[in-house]
Amino acid sequence: MVLLALALTTMLQWALAPASVPEPPAPPHPPSEPLFRPTAMMDFAALEEVILRQSPALDPADLEVELAAADLQQSRLLPNPSVDLGWGTIPVGRLNPPGLARPLANVPNYSAGLAYTFPIAKRRPEIRRSAALQTAARANRDATVRALTLELAAVLGQIAVATLRREGMTSLVENARRALELAGQRLDGSFEARLDFDRHSIDLDRSEQLLRSPASDISAALAACAGLVAMRCEGFANRADARAFLDRWIDRGRPEGTPADRPDLKALAANEAAAVAEERLGRAQGVPSPTLRFGYFHDRFVVSGNQMNSLNVSVSFPLPVFDHGQAVVAGARARRAHFAAERRRRLVASEMRIEALVRLVANQRARQEALTRQILPRARVVLQDVESAAARRVASLNDVFQSRRTMSELLLEEADSYADAFNAYLELLAEFPREPDPQ
Repeated sequence: MVLLALALTTMLQWALAPASVPEPPAPPHPPSEPLFRPTAMMDFAALEEVILRQSPALDPADLEVELAAADLQQSRLLPNPSVDLGWGTIPVGRLNPPGLARPLANVPNYSAGLAYTFPIAKRRPEIRRSAALQTAARANRDATVRALTLELAAVLGQIAVATLRREGMTSLVENARRALELAGQRLDGSFEARLDFDRHSIDLDRSEQLLRSPASDISAALAACAGLVAMRCEGFANRADARAFLDRWIDRGRPEGTPADRPDLKALAANEAAAVAEERLGRAQGVPSPTLRFGYFHDRFVVSGNQMNSLNVSVSFPLPVFDHGQAVVAGARARRAHFAAERRRRLVASEMRIEALVRLVANQRARQEALTRQILPRARVVLQDVESAAARRVASLNDVFQSRRTMSELLLEEADSYADAFNAYLELLAEFPREPDPQ
């Protein structure tokens, strides 16, 4: 009995013991998130490569190129022949002659034919039209790539300019804190009035608020960058990289080529050529396309003296009496005139803008260099001297306040001059088919 009790107890403990639950497998490591980080050395070719590899805005243009290639392939194919089969003279009702045995086998006839339509004067203009449209689709894609690349460059320029503003305002905030500490010390020593301390406190709050503006600009530009390259974007590592990026683009020099070689103008020229081919295709519709038919005829009603086996050849063609392609010709002429006029106007506009943009780039670059290399260094020296004199109680805190205000305005003006020069160069670059060779 004791052994039985022990066995039952063991079995009960085993049954009530919680089942061992295997540990769930560790979740797989998420794939590394794609990241776009601009550098000072990025030029047009590097940004273009990013657009070609990542931009979702390029998908419609890629589709148009593929569809144009398929349309060209279709235009080069010959029309399909047609086959017709017939079963005729099926007896219904009273037979003639009456009493004919097996009427369904001895009365009906059977026919088979092969027909082909020859598209006279139509295949060559159709192929030329499709080839021109394919050229236009490729040129439009190139124009889209170039426009997206310039848009990405503009966004990176906004990030770089906002980085300059942020770094400059950060230094001003630090200076404002030091000035406020100095004002507090002088207030404790009864060397300054309470009003001066309050003015510096308000100026520090104002500088901190101004510091938030470039941060917001950077966030907005990063969002625009992510939309262009379909991945998370980061800003420049520091002020030096941002300044080097801007300098590298502004100092590239005059772009190469002539505006007539721009991809958007090439697309217009290709569309004009397609309209010319379409006009010829419309005129070709006035030329009838004959259909040749070769047939075989098997007649089972030989009791009436019909020929059992025979061949037949026939030719048919439409009569272009009402529609002889006049609407197609009119539409093609309108498109040809429109594309030619648009291309001419764009070319004239580019030639008129180029010289003005060259002068604008030169003026903005001179303004930016004067601020960066001459005015700002002198303003920094003056601010340091005034702060040092105020610390020795030789100058008043009001002089520090005015010097800091001037420095703040100059830093913002320097960033604005960089933005104006950079944007002016992008406008100039957009008028040419190619950027200058790397230096």
